[in-house]
Amino acid sequence: MSKLFRFGISAALIAWIVWKTDSSDWERIRTAFAEMRVQYWLLAVGVLLVSQLLSAIRWRYFTDQLRFPRSLKQLTGFYFIGMYFNLLLPTSVGGDVVRAWYLDGGSRRRLAAFAAVFLDRLSGLVVLLAMACLAVALSPLELPAWIPWGVWGTCAGIVAGVAALPFVAGRLKNGERRAQQVKTVLATFRTPRLFAMTTALSVLVQAANVLLVWMVGVALHASVPGSFYWVFVPMVSLLTLLPISVNGMGVREGGTALLLAPLGVSHDTAVTLAFLWFAVYAATSLLGGVVYLFGRFPKPRSQEEGTDGSVDRDSDQGREGQSRAAA
Repeated sequence: MSKLFRFGISAALIAWIVWKTDSSDWERIRTAFAEMRVQYWLLAVGVLLVSQLLSAIRWRYFTDQLRFPRSLKQLTGFYFIGMYFNLLLPTSVGGDVVRAWYLDGGSRRRLAAFAAVFLDRLSGLVVLLAMACLAVALSPLELPAWIPWGVWGTCAGIVAGVAALPFVAGRLKNGERRAQQVKTVLATFRTPRLFAMTTALSVLVQAANVLLVWMVGVALHASVPGSFYWVFVPMVSLLTLLPISVNGMGVREGGTALLLAPLGVSHDTAVTLAFLWFAVYAATSLLGGVVYLFGRFPKPRSQEEGTDGSVDRDSDQGREGQSRAAA
């Protein structure tokens, strides 16, 4: 989906939110910020920092499996740099590309590096899908029809997309080998210990995401039952992954307002909560900018430059090495 279209969707959603927010709502938003318990918002930032460390540990299982000799310190730094570029770029995968670029580090194993990032993302996504589906099924409130349809439709689309990857890869140049590489990467999940450990870490990461939004709600004195955060946070998080907006802007605020309205939570409180939720991620992502500028991490060489400074002119040879690495 084009970036211009996504900017347009975000602008339209934000305009709708502003239109729904009257002058008295703006006054209450100002009051909410003035009376906010900042210590809880800072705790939410701390929780996100811990969750990113857990994510880096999860990623290390995949990088070890694909034989990338990176320390946890390096992977954590790469993770924060990826967060920074996710915030900076108008796309949800820009940070993933940067992470893979750093992980490759000029080793000519770009496919294996992207596979490690893809598997890390997929592990977290599987748990988020499960949580969102459970939230839709167990929600004590009658949800607007678009929310269950959105959640189930997104789940179906992602499952179908992953299942179709080998077939899509098979239609590329050197298709048979590409399809086999994709199947080999996906088969990584069949390793029992790796699957168990990465799934457990993904559950902890998603639980941390719920906890940090609850802390933001406490900071705002929002009258939302603690148990309902387990319902609306996974659903809104999943909806923000839809490639229809920039960094989930507008979708996050609109989804939060719609889901909290049946609880009697005012529009201004819900929008403020969603904004501060995004602000937690923005603040942590900006820390990634500090890591990017001042962190002493090995910088990748150019895409075609080898570890000895030579240029790999035989791309098929490099890809054969990637295939063996992915296996």
